[in-house]
Amino acid sequence: MDKLKFKRTVPAVFERLNAADDPSLILYYQNILSCMLASPLLFLGAIANVIIVYFFWSGNLTEVLTNSAIFLLLGLTFETISRKELNSDSFDHLISLSQSTCLAFIVIRYYHTIGPAVWTAAFVMIILAMMRLKITMLYYLAVTTFVCGLYVTFLLPADDFIFTPVYFIIQNLLFTFVFILATAAFHMTQHRYNKAIERLNAVIAQKEKIAGLYEKLNLTKQTLATQNKELQTSNEEIRKNQERLHFLAYFDGLTELPNRKMILERLHLLVNRSDDKKSIFYIVFIDLDNFKKINDTMGHLYGDDYLKYTARRLKEIIHEDDLLGRMGGDEFALIIQRNIKEEAAYNYVESLRNELCDKIKTHCSEFKVSASFGISVFPQDGKEPIELLKSADTSMYKAKELGRNNIQFFRPDMKEEILNKIQMESLLLKAYENKEFFIEYQPQFNAEDHRIRGFEALIRWNSPHYGRVSPMDFIPLAEEMGLIIGIGQWVLLTACHKFKELDNRFDQNLCISVNVSAVQMRDKNFVAIIKNVLAETSMDPKQLELEITESLFIDNIEETIEMLNDIKALNVRISLDDFGTGFSSLSYLRRLPIDTLKIDKSFIDDLSDQDASIRIVGDIISLGHNLDAHIVAEGIENTVQLDYLKANNCDCIQGFMFGRPMCFKDVEALLEKNPLK
Repeated sequence: MDKLKFKRTVPAVFERLNAADDPSLILYYQNILSCMLASPLLFLGAIANVIIVYFFWSGNLTEVLTNSAIFLLLGLTFETISRKELNSDSFDHLISLSQSTCLAFIVIRYYHTIGPAVWTAAFVMIILAMMRLKITMLYYLAVTTFVCGLYVTFLLPADDFIFTPVYFIIQNLLFTFVFILATAAFHMTQHRYNKAIERLNAVIAQKEKIAGLYEKLNLTKQTLATQNKELQTSNEEIRKNQERLHFLAYFDGLTELPNRKMILERLHLLVNRSDDKKSIFYIVFIDLDNFKKINDTMGHLYGDDYLKYTARRLKEIIHEDDLLGRMGGDEFALIIQRNIKEEAAYNYVESLRNELCDKIKTHCSEFKVSASFGISVFPQDGKEPIELLKSADTSMYKAKELGRNNIQFFRPDMKEEILNKIQMESLLLKAYENKEFFIEYQPQFNAEDHRIRGFEALIRWNSPHYGRVSPMDFIPLAEEMGLIIGIGQWVLLTACHKFKELDNRFDQNLCISVNVSAVQMRDKNFVAIIKNVLAETSMDPKQLELEITESLFIDNIEETIEMLNDIKALNVRISLDDFGTGFSSLSYLRRLPIDTLKIDKSFIDDLSDQDASIRIVGDIISLGHNLDAHIVAEGIENTVQLDYLKANNCDCIQGFMFGRPMCFKDVEALLEKNPLK
């Protein structure tokens, strides 16, 4: 706050004086107040001196003007001092000196006029000095009063107002007494003031301390508020993380369905229900058929989209009381928690199966998507969750074995089938690793002159556990396990190596037929495998005949035709095996690069004069010739069959009547007995 910049009125100074608690400010405002009171009085005294003394008392004009000038000068002195920016001590001394000068002026100039009344001014000034914060002015006035007393008593000329030295002594004793009382009163006031200042300072210090504590408390409050906000944020993050962890623990990330863990926990709750042990519920395993084909053909991203699409469809149509989850891969599980009869459960699952039957079209292919369903029932198919899941899984695999896209309830005999299948899979894998397979060769003959046309290479497995295992039993399993690619490559390479030995030795321009699985034909590397085998064995491609079945044409007919054309471009012969038992159509047959048609044994078995099969076989032979195909009939066991086939111009024959499948040494012996004519 600027000391000089305030409204210069007595009330304003009093207001600031009362509000001030700093001693220097209090003294400053006391000095300002002294100046503001003294200067107007002195200006007024200058005017009064002229009017009263000159006009009423007929004083000397020169003396009157001199006194008025001194009054005016003293008033200007106070006014000037009040407007200067001085330190407290200098300001206090100048004010005290000015007040003393005023007292001396009044005593010296007016004592002869008003006499001892001048001492009234001294008393007033001393009393006012007692009210000040510092005693400086009191000392100045005391000294001035003493000096003025000496002057009045001893220096002024004798007149009616001059007192004797006795009066001087009495007067000064009185002033001394008044001064002592004034000093004592001042010190008492000063002591009380100091005490008040101490208390004030203590209050101020306490107030500042409280303010500091409050500020600290406020900062602490802000800190706590910030920490509380951070804590809330952390708690929210923890809550979200817990929800996320719970989701990751109990839900599938792709389909957002309950996962295997939640399914198992729900089964535990249902199994352990103590209130209703007699109630039943169902576990339904759902496995998408041909889903691997979608992944392999269109990519895993499309496969993931289809899984999500399937999950949404199932969620929309299942009962609100049931629980649907994803067990992994393309396998889902449904818990029918309602106590319903098996017939109602079957109808319910059948509606789901119908909803999932769909066709997916792409720019190059069309896939028929369906699902296989396996159902287990609590408690008859298991009293523990794992047992119930295994039963449902077993029945689902049975549904796949029976052609997929159907529903199977669990039966006890399924367990034995599954165990046998698992054992067979294990032994088949060992057989593949230990090379337990071997090849037998069944000869084919020209129907007209019975000359050897060639041989069909047939894979065999002599298991240490099962003994001789039929190809009808282990080939489908090898296809399912994915072993058929390696096994087929081994058969092709081995058969070509052995045949090349025979060709080099006997040079009879024969051919070797090798059966090819549908799985091999779907392998993109199959054509390259054939090229490598031909290059490794140095075999003439025209002497190799690959036998395929009509099951190849059920799916992806265009891709199959394209691959057959690639094989045909290698000059390798192609034979359509088991013709008449599959799903071939004439429109496809005309487009296939087929060299040979093999009539299935089932048509040959019942050939007789009374059997309608006679006409059918003749039609097949005629059809094959119209397609420029070579006709081979398999399964010839008697002369009736042979005579009919000859009569209907069948090209080649194969069967037990002429030769059973034989080992390589027997093949060599046969060729030695039947040289090329």
